[in-house]
Order: sequence, then C-alpha cells, then structure tokens
Amino acid sequence: MKYGLTISRSTLLLFGFLALLPARAGCISDCRDEYDSEVDSCRAQYDDPDDADDLRQCIDNAKDEYDDCVHECKS
Repeated sequence: MKYGLTISRSTLLLFGFLALLPARAGCISDCRDEYDSEVDSCRAQYDDPDDADDLRQCIDNAKDEYDDCVHECKS
C-alpha cells in the first residue's frame, strides 16, 4: 500500500508540474509583450539622434524590467 501511495504522489507532482508549464509560458509571453511595448515607447520618445544616450538608457531599463518579470514567472 505504501508503494501505491508513492506512485500517486509522484503522479500528482508530475501533473502539477505539467499544469504550470502553459501558465509560465503565458507569463513570459506577457513579459515579452510588455518589453516590446516599452521599447516602442522609448523609440517614440527619443527619436532625435541627440537623444541616443537617453534611448539606450530607456531600452536598458526596459530590458531590466523584462528580466525581472521573467524571473518572477519562473519563481
């Protein structure tokens, strides 16, 4: 009986893990959509060649936010 209980727990853990995969993928996709939107906003805001440093900083900030978002999805 103990052996059967172990298999049931393993099976439940496997199904639980598999159930999280689509949610995680959706979360990361949301992060990517937000990143793309932020980069578009940066480009619209800093469209003058004199603003190149500000544009770079804005995109770097968007990338940092994207990385944090993905990290949250994986935790």
